[in-house]
Amino acid sequence: MAAAGYGGKLKFDSPFKPRKYHPYRVSRVPRREVHQTYDRIYATIYGQCVGDAIGLLTEGLNRDEIKKHYKEVLSRLELVHKKMFPDSHRRRWDQGDWTDETDQMILILQMLVENKGMVEPVDFAKRLMEWSEHGFRELGDVTCPGLCSHIRSVILHPQFSETPQKAAEIVWRDSGKLAASNSAVARISVIGIHMYNQLGQVIKNALDVCRFTHADPRCEASCIAVAVAIALMLQKDDKYLKKNGQLDIDSLIDECFTYASRLLQTVTQRKELRFYLYCTSVKSLKLSEPGRASYTYKALGAGFWALKQKDFRQAVQDIVLEGGDADANAAVAGALLGCKLGLDELPKTWIENIKNRLWLDELIDQYFDMMERKRNTKETVV
Repeated sequence: MAAAGYGGKLKFDSPFKPRKYHPYRVSRVPRREVHQTYDRIYATIYGQCVGDAIGLLTEGLNRDEIKKHYKEVLSRLELVHKKMFPDSHRRRWDQGDWTDETDQMILILQMLVENKGMVEPVDFAKRLMEWSEHGFRELGDVTCPGLCSHIRSVILHPQFSETPQKAAEIVWRDSGKLAASNSAVARISVIGIHMYNQLGQVIKNALDVCRFTHADPRCEASCIAVAVAIALMLQKDDKYLKKNGQLDIDSLIDECFTYASRLLQTVTQRKELRFYLYCTSVKSLKLSEPGRASYTYKALGAGFWALKQKDFRQAVQDIVLEGGDADANAAVAGALLGCKLGLDELPKTWIENIKNRLWLDELIDQYFDMMERKRNTKETVV
């Protein structure tokens, strides 16, 4: 599906196409701004997808193992390289497929489409339970590979189907209040997109969606930081732009820290959050640290380190080559950096070789159609 008529020349057969309406604002905006916003939204979603898929190559490995298995292609990873190390873990997904992180982001998108933009806990709980057993039936899935142990524990709790947030809180308490996995922040990017021009609503939605399965304040802070960053980039407020029109990353991160840190109670907790948001060295994140690779702040730190970079491929590769929970780390990084740079900057070969693209494009279109109908209804009422 080519993007005929778009102001810039896209590098690949893009899913993006110009649309008449802006999905979120009642007031009219210039057509060019509408197109740019849609472009960044697509770049956020596809940035997550390709980051997730390329991260599968090294998930669960350390740097030495990565060099051993991928030494010939370390400088330019492609999705096809998964066949270079077809162990039992990687064989659970087809070539070019994203993993459970993006699956859960898609479940959120489906919930929004079916509920006219509303976040509905019981609806999401039912979708998550169905997906955890069967995957996406419409894609021919018969099972759901890769579901993290924490989410599985929450789903199995007897209260989950009716009060998912209560079930998540109980499971967290039973863990000694230690469970702070990355699976909430790795699915949150679409919440930053949804109603992005109403920051208060973005924050509320991010907290609600996080709490469906994760009750730890560090998970909440992670989700707030990522969702706020995406929303602010889409808003393009002058407050977060330099005089040359470029994004002021430092101001943006300051704002993200302000909102996210409100979820934390102690100076020590806020200091830890600050380290991961402002980190300037991907190696200092220790992404393959034994026993902590799936910690929520690892994925958060990877995402905000990527946000400071200018080259999408290089940034995502640098994260992936650190190993650990690489698909989750690169999913968050891909969403944030994709939103910053736009669709043109995503690697052509990564986009072209993503599995189930047409299915994803159709779902994104359904989401936009739903939001445009809401916009038109508001204008008619006014």
